[in-house]
Amino acid sequence: MIVIFIINFAFSLLLYTFAINNHNQKGNSMKSLLLSAAAAMAITTSLSADELSELKTQLKILSERLTTLEANDKKQVEQTQSLTDELINVQNATSFALIDTTKDIQGLSPAASKVYYSKNPLSIGGYGELYYSKYNDSVGTGDTKDAYGDTYRFIPYIGYKFSDDIILNSEIEFEHGDQVAIEQLYVDFILDPLATIRIGHQLVPMGYVNLYHEPTLFNTVQRPDVEKQLIPSTWHELGLSVYGKTDSFEYQVGAFSALDMNNATLTTPKTDKDWIRKARVGNESDKGMDNMAVVARLDYNGINGLQVGVSGYTGKAGNAVIPGKEEGQMTMFDLHAIFQYEGFKSRALYTESRLSGADAYNAAMPGKARGGYVNLEYNILPFFTSSSNRMPLFFQYENYNLATERADGTSFGTTESYTYGLNFFPHDQVVLKGEYLLRHNKNSVNTAEDEGIYSLGLGFIF
Repeated sequence: MIVIFIINFAFSLLLYTFAINNHNQKGNSMKSLLLSAAAAMAITTSLSADELSELKTQLKILSERLTTLEANDKKQVEQTQSLTDELINVQNATSFALIDTTKDIQGLSPAASKVYYSKNPLSIGGYGELYYSKYNDSVGTGDTKDAYGDTYRFIPYIGYKFSDDIILNSEIEFEHGDQVAIEQLYVDFILDPLATIRIGHQLVPMGYVNLYHEPTLFNTVQRPDVEKQLIPSTWHELGLSVYGKTDSFEYQVGAFSALDMNNATLTTPKTDKDWIRKARVGNESDKGMDNMAVVARLDYNGINGLQVGVSGYTGKAGNAVIPGKEEGQMTMFDLHAIFQYEGFKSRALYTESRLSGADAYNAAMPGKARGGYVNLEYNILPFFTSSSNRMPLFFQYENYNLATERADGTSFGTTESYTYGLNFFPHDQVVLKGEYLLRHNKNSVNTAEDEGIYSLGLGFIF
């Protein structure tokens, strides 16, 4: 019995030592060591049959204790790893929100919407665009520059949640590498899904690209001419608006600083095409803010994959320049629609503008303008691979007249353009673009009657 006691004590001490100092070692090695020691002692010690049987029982008990210890140790390691992974996920979620491209706030693109669903009060996002273009010398006279590239835009979004119902959002534009502007700086007061009050510098709710202008949301290298010249994207003004939505409808209505035709320069025929763009007040305080305009928008989303809507604008156009003339009134409207089904997507927009009293500003001031475009795309990548990436092939047709009627009775004439291209999305936040644009100018504001332009572009959101 003394021998058995000694063996039992030795094995218990050995088990304790290994459990404390070597619990991270493999259990098989510990078992082998114990069994080897037992075998050696059994050989060198004279034991009776009863003593040997009792020794085996004690070894079995020790082996069961060791197995239990190993199982507990494994469970503890798994729990520690689980807690570590959960802590990392929480830290990532609260310190930096990733874009969810399926989420957007009414009137905002996905990256601009991040602050609304971020778990951290502070949110940082943005987008960027770069492109290279080359004129086709065999079409028209081209431009003074045969080819050019541009670090077009880098736009950071910075947002902050004071609470779930009071949210600050901003958009800062760095353009062409040397121009800086604030495109948005507002606070939302969320009263109800039917009514949010937005106060500050914000996007004017006209058109499509003006609101959803991140480069992953339109497939041409540059924005459509219609939404650069007639709906002067990016069009942002100081104002107050209210927006909301139901299951089928979205609306926004507000008062904004009005277009001022005194800012529109008409010194040369080439700049006549910018008469609406030049009239934006934006955040340039030296342009003044003499008038306010009313803007309203209504969209219907009651059918899956379809959105149709209308926007309208009206406001005084700035003090008359020519003595004896009355201040003009600027009115605009647009009709827009988007339809998407599986890999197919189409977008269409039509807009008209009218400036009453155009002769109060310039003898050749445009008084009416109109234009529209249709964009069709289809994701062809599923024909070649099962990848979840996208590669839409697209076609865009534009038709517009920047002045169907001028104060002197003349017209600019019509411009038509055809754009053929391909996008590739290696990631849903990154797009590579390639296209060929053929533009037929039948007006007095372009030096070239026809233009052919090859372009490559890179766009991203974050």
